[in-house]
Amino acid sequence: MSNDQASRLRQLAQGVPHEAPLFAARVVAITSGKGGVGKTNVVAGLALALSQQGQRVVVMDADFGLANLDILLGLSPKYTLEHVLKGEKVLEEILLDGPSGIRIIPASSGVQEMTRIDTLAELRLVQGLQRVAETADWLLIDTAAGIHDSVLRLLMAAQEVILVTTPEPTSLVDAYAMVKVLHLREPAKPLWLLVNNGQNPEEAEETVEQLQAAVARFLGKQLQVLGMIPGDPHVLQAVRQQRGVVDLFPHCPASLAFQSLANQLLRRVSLQPDGFATFWRQLASGDPH
Repeated sequence: MSNDQASRLRQLAQGVPHEAPLFAARVVAITSGKGGVGKTNVVAGLALALSQQGQRVVVMDADFGLANLDILLGLSPKYTLEHVLKGEKVLEEILLDGPSGIRIIPASSGVQEMTRIDTLAELRLVQGLQRVAETADWLLIDTAAGIHDSVLRLLMAAQEVILVTTPEPTSLVDAYAMVKVLHLREPAKPLWLLVNNGQNPEEAEETVEQLQAAVARFLGKQLQVLGMIPGDPHVLQAVRQQRGVVDLFPHCPASLAFQSLANQLLRRVSLQPDGFATFWRQLASGDPH
């Protein structure tokens, strides 16, 4: 990567307040400490629930190497983020129209090198996201699991972070590790906790209490809690049919929980006039904190 390319990206980032319009899109990254907690189901459910409330939603599948959001919703992308990052397509050309009016930026599955994005590729990405965000109220980012640098860059740039965990002990341990890493990098980063696949409210409450106790004791902070998405057989049925559960079974327990989650975020996540511009600037700056 040449110094000229890196310099150009930094100049673009520094020029955002003067050269780029300010967008009101809320930028929320959804992540998890480990895989297998149903994070992508959460992203799809939340996107559909927000869209059904009249919100314009764009979902970016940023799980490079293990992309599956398009599969989950029965979509077949011809082009993916790989083509954008290589300069073969612009972001608008790969956008997929999903159910209930959501739009999806598909990632590339099984491409290992996509986990390491160079400076010129980031330039293409942030410029494309800037244009797409002009017509969005929410940009939801489905990150990979774990604490890889490419994941942390997105989490640090996002306005809010939703951390998905399950009641399983291994999931809790990995969730705490994620909280610790984010806290050390940016203690004030808004971080929300969501328990997925809980069997009952009591189990979810116990999960929250355990994680909150560890976070308070060792990090001296408290997580914001979004509640629980219950374990629901309708979710698996929807996955098998490659449909969003909110779309296919709108009145099942999981769908009602996603609708409640969307309502919470609409009430509790503040609308920042420069929210997307801030995301754009921080992602483009290359500053991982």
